[in-house]
Amino acid sequence: MLSNLQSLSLFLNQIVMEKDKNKIKFKGQKEVNKYIPSIAIKKIPPERALAILKKAGCNIDEEQSEEVMEFLYIIVKLTLKEFFTSD
Repeated sequence: MLSNLQSLSLFLNQIVMEKDKNKIKFKGQKEVNKYIPSIAIKKIPPERALAILKKAGCNIDEEQSEEVMEFLYIIVKLTLKEFFTSD
């Protein structure tokens, strides 16, 4: 059975590979941004994020690690909004 970290690593590798394969371009980024709360969170340096992701088994470069971290920051913001606001 895979650990949570291994599962996350496989998931992130799949996202990065699919993005590279299909060269996905999102249209209407402003449309998407309106759903992301503007909660300030502390971000880790890109070099540290890359080291952590590589240690978890993700075979990615620095640019890809920044994209993965932006995705994770969005998930964190949405989670914080869900649990800590009265909307």
